[in-house]
Amino acid sequence: MQTDETIKAFEERVNKFVTASLDGYKPERHAREKSIRDAIWGTNRFYPWEIAILDSPLLQRLRDIRQTGLAYLVYPTAVHSRFDHTLGVVAVASRIVRSINDKYLQHRISYPDHMQVRLSAILHDVGHSCLSHTSESIYGSLDEFKALTKYVNDQFKVTPKPHEIMSWLIVRSQRFKEFIKELMQKKCMSDWMYSLDDVDIIAGNIIGFRQNPKEKFLADIINGPMDADKLDYLVRDAYFAGPTVVYDLERFLYSVNAIEYPRDESFSDEGTVVRLSILIEGVTALEQIIISKLMLFSYLYHHHKIRCVEGMFHEALKRLIEVSKSNRKGKLFPLLDHPTSFLQLSDRSFFPRAWLAEIEGDKVAGEILRMLARRELYKRALVISRLFINNIDTNEAVKSGFEKLLRCGKDPVARESLRDEIFEKAKKKMSSRPHKDQTRELRKKFKPRHVVVDIPVSPMVEEVVGVMVPLTRDLSGSTPQHVPLSEIFPIEKWVDAYNAIKWRGHIFALEEAVPFVSAAAVEILAVEPYLLKFTHQATDLCKITTSISPDIPLIPMS
Repeated sequence: MQTDETIKAFEERVNKFVTASLDGYKPERHAREKSIRDAIWGTNRFYPWEIAILDSPLLQRLRDIRQTGLAYLVYPTAVHSRFDHTLGVVAVASRIVRSINDKYLQHRISYPDHMQVRLSAILHDVGHSCLSHTSESIYGSLDEFKALTKYVNDQFKVTPKPHEIMSWLIVRSQRFKEFIKELMQKKCMSDWMYSLDDVDIIAGNIIGFRQNPKEKFLADIINGPMDADKLDYLVRDAYFAGPTVVYDLERFLYSVNAIEYPRDESFSDEGTVVRLSILIEGVTALEQIIISKLMLFSYLYHHHKIRCVEGMFHEALKRLIEVSKSNRKGKLFPLLDHPTSFLQLSDRSFFPRAWLAEIEGDKVAGEILRMLARRELYKRALVISRLFINNIDTNEAVKSGFEKLLRCGKDPVARESLRDEIFEKAKKKMSSRPHKDQTRELRKKFKPRHVVVDIPVSPMVEEVVGVMVPLTRDLSGSTPQHVPLSEIFPIEKWVDAYNAIKWRGHIFALEEAVPFVSAAAVEILAVEPYLLKFTHQATDLCKITTSISPDIPLIPMS
């Protein structure tokens, strides 16, 4: 019963948001076929009904949401938007459809299904909020959203990301269906052969669900191991951030296919499922895609400064959620009293507002946002890497302690508890006799929010899980022998190498507090339950100008 009430509350709030967004929008003014030039994929054609949807306020808000969040504070040209990415996903999705159809194999895609795939691509990111995944990790961890996520997981046997669930809710909303009905009644929809039932199919594609297992490959084009979303963002993010990432898209498109094979345990009954796949001669192109993804984690998504600014922004958002849910009197902007409140936000909700003396109603969040707007960032106090931990490969207790630390990356409560421990010990060091006089002003302003514990989750390479590769090129329509991609390309070894060499966690802190936070973190992580003894590299990389010797000494570098 509680779950039903949770779902109903989400549906009502989302419908209200969609209603307000579409209020006064006149799609007939915009609906005509257009060609749009994209920096990555060149010139692409969009149909009248697609332009009508793209020009709606629901989609136009994506222009104000940066694809890579706060990465532009590190890579200045990384200012591309979710709207740019959306256009790219449509272009790539269409190329996948045409590539499958050009092979004249068994599973051809009809014109209506092709148009469904394109609209799914247009709408797949409509549920994103400010700074993309930066805010998603916050509202996705709220209790209300966890209940919604569990419902979607159990009901549809899929595991979509929080923003995909938000997009699914928007597309399924009553007001959005009314909007589509309005388009169908107008001249701009005269060539669109759909009914309102197709809207639910489009929503399902966004979360990777198809009622008919023989059509699962259509959802895979939008949300699957080799989806158009991934193929676009890998190239786009690298192009605008700067690192060179190259994969052979033409070879991939030549080899991409849909194959039929027995269902796995995610289906309740026996039979077969048709999934997006790749011919064995195209595996090299898929390997390039996977390796490119790992490279981008190192260069971009896990870059220490980007992780730092995201950690700071998380502190501001958590504070705004806290005060929004309390009974405080007075005006507060933004009011984040429910996960759906995030739909009201875009990047400009905070910037340049952060230049104001404070965010309306809360000085704490305002302080952090002002620092971000001025690029006054926290600094590294400790670098956590397997390379900088003594005896991690030989001591089982150390291995176990490190695994416990990694679990903090997935547990906000445990991570905050560790942060508070480090803060208290650092504050105590500031108050000790050798430093008491020099740190008087620092102690007055130093708060738990000035320490960030960042334990990134290791890269997920779902491609190895979801792709089956046929061993023979069979044009007769019969089912060929097939094996999991992992048997051809041992990607787990690449992931293990990334985790062993490239993966880094960090403790960040207010610049003046870094020496004390560094010493405190070293001491706390050296005892139960972690038992991690760090080498000098763990602090030397932080470039700390004033050193505070921890009570538990660092291990000399070998």
